[in-house]
Amino acid sequence: MGLLKKLNDRVRTLIGIRKVRQLPVPRGKPALGTSIVLDNLRIRLLHPIDESFWQWLSSKGWRAMALNVHKNQRRYRLVPEKVLVQMILAPPAERERIHGQLTQHKV
Repeated sequence: MGLLKKLNDRVRTLIGIRKVRQLPVPRGKPALGTSIVLDNLRIRLLHPIDESFWQWLSSKGWRAMALNVHKNQRRYRLVPEKVLVQMILAPPAERERIHGQLTQHKV
């Protein structure tokens, strides 16, 4: 990224020109190997998930990452694979606790 573009990006942030993006509508279950995102968190789906688990994730605000990733300049924090496995295997109450810790950056 060029110096001028970085400077322009900082100025836009300081002035407050940034727009809060709307949450896209949830789509079908993403394919194995793709990424899902929530705010600045990203999970790579390296393990298969069932439809009910995807419905639960999408109700929490998780969405499949856009296909035009090369245009995406956002920075994400990659969620460890073990956290995804813990959520898949956990009962619903425990799943809520793990997700709460994850979104509060305690995992």
